[in-house]
Amino acid sequence: MFTRMGFRPGDGWADGLHVVYLGGDRVAFTYGRREIASDLNAYNDDLRAGQLELVCVVPFQNWEVRYDGPAQDIADASILLERRKARPEGWYEPATLSMQMDFNALTEPHYATSGSRGHFEQTGQVRGEIRLEGARGTEVFHPSGFGVRDKSWGPRDWSAGQQQAPAQQQTGEGGGTGADVPHPFVNWFSMNFGPDLALGGSCFRHPDGVMRGSGWIVRDGHTEDLRDVVIDSEYRKGSLWHTAVRLRGETAGGRGVDVTGKILTICPTKIPMAGGATFVNEGLAVFQTEGRTGYGISEHWHAVRAG
Repeated sequence: MFTRMGFRPGDGWADGLHVVYLGGDRVAFTYGRREIASDLNAYNDDLRAGQLELVCVVPFQNWEVRYDGPAQDIADASILLERRKARPEGWYEPATLSMQMDFNALTEPHYATSGSRGHFEQTGQVRGEIRLEGARGTEVFHPSGFGVRDKSWGPRDWSAGQQQAPAQQQTGEGGGTGADVPHPFVNWFSMNFGPDLALGGSCFRHPDGVMRGSGWIVRDGHTEDLRDVVIDSEYRKGSLWHTAVRLRGETAGGRGVDVTGKILTICPTKIPMAGGATFVNEGLAVFQTEGRTGYGISEHWHAVRAG
């Protein structure tokens, strides 16, 4: 599952997106909005949008993620890459989702930036209950695992990819490269290999077409910067749907990091923009490194022009 909530005082609204991966390419998709005022201090203890609510129990230690409301039970999430008017009748089943999950931090936050444009990430243990009721009957899950809390504030530009350079290192299934495969402008990643190993960060497209960036790694309770990160991606032919990634970098102490990831499924999320849209494709992935297996998110941002 993943949860994304944004408070946008410049637009006058907050929105919340929550998705549960249900096996194969099936997802339960939810989205809601609320009107807000320009002073965000009024919402310090009121983090909700639609039926999604985030509750701070103990700052930097324990959070609850709650949802109780309607959901779209989508058999094949790739339909979300299509315009709504092009989707066939019955592309989703109406459902009701009830959920309460607890996030308990395992480490202190790792700050990538602070000040007026801040960002940190924090690894933790997650457990709770999810209940989905709809045409398929009632399904109840009691997940227990590990995850990452990602917190940002300050101005954000979701359309930065409109001026992106052509990709050169991306490959498609069948060996295609360059102009015949997608050119994401952001790759964000997070993954957990148990309570003692986790890493995350982001890469951005550079003028030479390579996705480079930085991040963090937690090993046995010790956090280090992750630097000189490069990500290569593979795609379904003719699609924005990525199928595999490889991440290479090194820790601040000089230890090499090499991770391969297989994408199990993706939930595409669309952000309308003037002249097009940004697709933030949230890939659920299984990762391998140092002989260990972990799970997490491989997120690719694509700028798509209208027409």
